[in-house]
Amino acid sequence: MLSTSKTRTRDLLRGRLRDLIAELGPGRRLPSERDLSAEWGVARMTLRAAVDELVVEGLLDRRHGSGTYIVFSPVLRVIGLTSFTHDMRSRGIEPSSRILDFRTITADDALATRLRIPVGSPVFWISRLRLGNDEPVAIESVSIPVSYAPHLTHDDLGGSLYEVLAARHGLVASAASMRIEPILPDPASADLLGIGAEQACLRVRMVDTDRSGRVVMLATCLYRGDKYQFRAEVTGAAGEADS
Repeated sequence: MLSTSKTRTRDLLRGRLRDLIAELGPGRRLPSERDLSAEWGVARMTLRAAVDELVVEGLLDRRHGSGTYIVFSPVLRVIGLTSFTHDMRSRGIEPSSRILDFRTITADDALATRLRIPVGSPVFWISRLRLGNDEPVAIESVSIPVSYAPHLTHDDLGGSLYEVLAARHGLVASAASMRIEPILPDPASADLLGIGAEQACLRVRMVDTDRSGRVVMLATCLYRGDKYQFRAEVTGAAGEADS
């Protein structure tokens, strides 16, 4: 049984380790146990025991011959109009994008119907690989009528598209319908995401509208199932009689 002083020391170390984890962020390697024990003035075995507890909790991962790393736990997104950039930064993860495609296409019957624009209208087609701390998390494909954001450029696509469209183009999405389904990735997507063909993903289809009800954007996002989770918050009482 641990003495009171040792218990306090372990509690203190866990707290300091949690602060260090928050400071460094997911995917980063912790300083060595030797360096931390010397810096914090504690016995190496005591520090190791505190690290072990955080490994059990799933916050840290020991990799033989490499060190101890902060686990990149799934991003939990509450369903709503939040951007990938906001989701990542709220978790202390640095977001970035790799632009896979940016071009203008002509709306065929199906696309024109979904965007509620005339057939043949020009539409921006954008495809991006979204990353968190330089690790692939999602593939995003977006369609926006050119007439709604005629000055959109390649340089606008590095961060949050929502923020760019609102600030620079006056295009504000105020509502969206969303459909989420689990799928297995095709080989090209699996390669981009750095996962195997059997790794489950979440495909999210969104239709964004502005305050007038005009469709301003269509988006399809393929998220790594091990890196992204969604949560819905529902209010109201089930079982009430219909009025």
